Amino acid sequence: MFLWRTEIMTNSIRIQHYVPRFYLQNFSNKQRDAFLVNCFDKTSQKIFRVNIENVAAESYFYDTDKYTNQLVEKSLGRHESEFNAAYQKMMKVKNYRALKKKERTSLLFFMSSQEIRTREMRESLKDMVQQIHKRLLRERLSDHLREQIEEAGTDAAIKDLHVKVLVEDVPKIVAIMAQMKWVLMQNRTNMPFWTSDHPVNRFNPVVHKPYGSLGLVKTGINIYFPLSPSLVLCLCDPLFYRMLPDKVDVTDEEEVIFQNHLQVNYSTRHLFSPTNDFALAKKMISESPDLGDVTRKRHDVT
Repeated sequence: MFLWRTEIMTNSIRIQHYVPRFYLQNFSNKQRDAFLVNCFDKTSQKIFRVNIENVAAESYFYDTDKYTNQLVEKSLGRHESEFNAAYQKMMKVKNYRALKKKERTSLLFFMSSQEIRTREMRESLKDMVQQIHKRLLRERLSDHLREQIEEAGTDAAIKDLHVKVLVEDVPKIVAIMAQMKWVLMQNRTNMPFWTSDHPVNRFNPVVHKPYGSLGLVKTGINIYFPLSPSLVLCLCDPLFYRMLPDKVDVTDEEEVIFQNHLQVNYSTRHLFSPTNDFALAKKMISESPDLGDVTRKRHDVT
């Protein structure tokens, strides 16, 4: 179903969104013909309202020498249309079992690609590659091998790697996600779920190792995707959480705080909310200033 088509395409798209506008629209407020969302910039700690057209996007973000003719951007666009129909149905019925198999698969594809396609994933890959390279460069290497290692850490090489992961890994991730348990979390509090420039996040309360605990087949794994300020879709370990109901009401603000905490932790720079109360984000950054650093260390390669 989700094949990356290779035909030549025209009509160049310069501004490429790594978080779709139709998704951000659900966290925004309409003002005339524009949808404005409250944004918190973790770097400057400023709060401002911004048109969803102008956030979570960069010029030619997915264009590389290998994936020419904007293959990736336009393929994502086609799949977003399929996802949007399933997404809107989920928002209306608030029951994933009401979705047809194709609609559920569309949701899985979008969720998996959304986790990978962001600036945060690119920064994470960059940090991991550069740390590995620094470790290797301490060894005795030939000049040729040293040049190859240094070239692999350039921005262009990291971009190629990021797009390659997006194209090749999403179908594999969808196949694993299809076996996981779905739990829809409905927010009954007055505090909204936030989203961000990296909305899909993982958490494992069972395996507490700092590295290697977030794999899709790890015992206790949870993958959270805020669908709106009032809904979060959770995919989780089907065995460990087999007794959980398909839908849970969130009546305690502590759970909403936890979900928003994840968005602060794993976003690159921007948080989005229908309200302008970002006190939690300010508090977290005051306690851990590196959360506001786009170039912060994300991996520990020893």
